[in-house]
Amino acid sequence: MSNAPIKLSRKPQPAEPAARTPKGARTACIRTFGCQMNVHDSDRMRRMILDAGYAEVHSYEEADLVILNTCYVRENAVDRVRGHLGELNRLRREGRVKKVALAGCIGASDESSELQRRYNIDLVLGTHNTYELAEFVGLPTMEETYTPELPGTEGEHSEFVTIMTGCNYQCSYCIVPTVRGRMVCRPMESVLEEVERLVESGTGYVTLLGQTVDAWRHDGKRFCDLLQRVADKAPRVWFTTSHPSNMEDRTLRLIGEKETIVKRLHLPVQSGSDRMLKLMHRGYKSERYRRKIEVFREAVPDGTLSTDIIVGHPGETEEDHERTVELVEDCGFDSAYVFKFSPRKGTEAAELDGTVPEGVVQRRFLEVLRAVEQNAFARNQRKVGSLEEIYIRHGSTEDGKAIGETWSGHAVHVKTDAKPGEYVRARIGSAGPHVLYAGETAL
Repeated sequence: MSNAPIKLSRKPQPAEPAARTPKGARTACIRTFGCQMNVHDSDRMRRMILDAGYAEVHSYEEADLVILNTCYVRENAVDRVRGHLGELNRLRREGRVKKVALAGCIGASDESSELQRRYNIDLVLGTHNTYELAEFVGLPTMEETYTPELPGTEGEHSEFVTIMTGCNYQCSYCIVPTVRGRMVCRPMESVLEEVERLVESGTGYVTLLGQTVDAWRHDGKRFCDLLQRVADKAPRVWFTTSHPSNMEDRTLRLIGEKETIVKRLHLPVQSGSDRMLKLMHRGYKSERYRRKIEVFREAVPDGTLSTDIIVGHPGETEEDHERTVELVEDCGFDSAYVFKFSPRKGTEAAELDGTVPEGVVQRRFLEVLRAVEQNAFARNQRKVGSLEEIYIRHGSTEDGKAIGETWSGHAVHVKTDAKPGEYVRARIGSAGPHVLYAGETAL
């Protein structure tokens, strides 16, 4: 399980220009922190407030109701939410914001009661009762209407589809099983019906979501079976986040075989040291992880590989750290999300001895990051000069450049006026460690 949000997650965004709100309409603002599971939950809550007649706005100052959908994975995520709650208290005293709801993983944690008292929060929702927001905003409480199986919106060019919730692993550092519960998998037909509905409404990019998405099992079917069926229906497919213990060679080969699957794999390793992997309860050794990467590179030579790495977990020695740097160099990651260990109350790691000094953690963090970026830069340089078909994820800004994604999973800045959801062809002119750069689109 990932210890942190992955690359595509939406951070709290700055205020955007809002459409004109009808006079007298109730207004609501949703802020999303954390992973794609939270983004998906926010989409469902958005549907609730719109069904209840609220107009969505993008700044607290304009909102009658503010919903914070929160992350509890690391302490700084909680600190950011506390800062937002303090700002909302000020706005309430000034008579602007009327009600505040706290949702997501913090809402499911044992800190929620203290936060509710301290910040006068009107509604606290966990991760399994988001549907209760419906009654709060004046709709009938209909659990079946706002279940996680249903998409929050239709007609969007890119959508998340949750195929399972919760997690059965007990990684030493991770609070997710506590706040998200044990794994529950959706039936295949339910997933396929949602994908078909989305594609019919105009969605061109489907991302399958789960805490350990490749652990999906139902009625004798495995994740590879589901992925193949979805890839037969959707024009473009990806999935996240995977666990190495569940990743089958069949799945890795399918990524290379199916044209509609983005050639990209996010497979969190967390450490290159077998001793640390055992202490983290990850359930595999570094050699097994390396073999999975060998299969992926053989099946998908042009594909991109990303991972999660934790530095400074209690008990980590210099030798453990060196094993992690070696694994980074051996695997040649295209990107990695490197995090300093953050103790979470209620996890085993929070009680372990062997705290690593902050200065040592910072040095190790920079050394792992440097190794990742050196490998990523070298691999990205190989793409310079190639002609790529690019899926536009975000439209062009003032400089005329849009953000897109190649079929190999590379992020690209490309000069085009194409809209999100459209494809363009362009030649890669240069590359950095994190992104490729393309010039004018080609015919």
